[in-house]
Amino acid sequence: MDILSTELKRAAGFGKGGEKNFAGIMTGLMMQLYLVTADFRRRRSKKGETYGMAVSVLLPPEKIWGYDHVTSGYKETPAASWTAICGRVEDYFPKAEDDAIIKLIGKRP
Repeated sequence: MDILSTELKRAAGFGKGGEKNFAGIMTGLMMQLYLVTADFRRRRSKKGETYGMAVSVLLPPEKIWGYDHVTSGYKETPAASWTAICGRVEDYFPKAEDDAIIKLIGKRP
């Protein structure tokens, strides 16, 4: 089941008169990879018409890539993960210089 971030915010009790810091909490969960942005969608009115800016659809990574694939990375060392990430960035951006990639993802652990 997909849920828009605006719906998640309301369902989790954030907003007017409720809990505070929804954006901060979601950012923390995304940085720890408990949630990833799977898509962006525009909200729909009661008539079914789209309106407003697109909002994110948040899902756990297992829903996108599968449980086995996600958990297969748990046994990797940080250095092996870093190497794999660098390789993936180089696949997408073959002209990128090493310094630019390191600036993007950080130094080797």
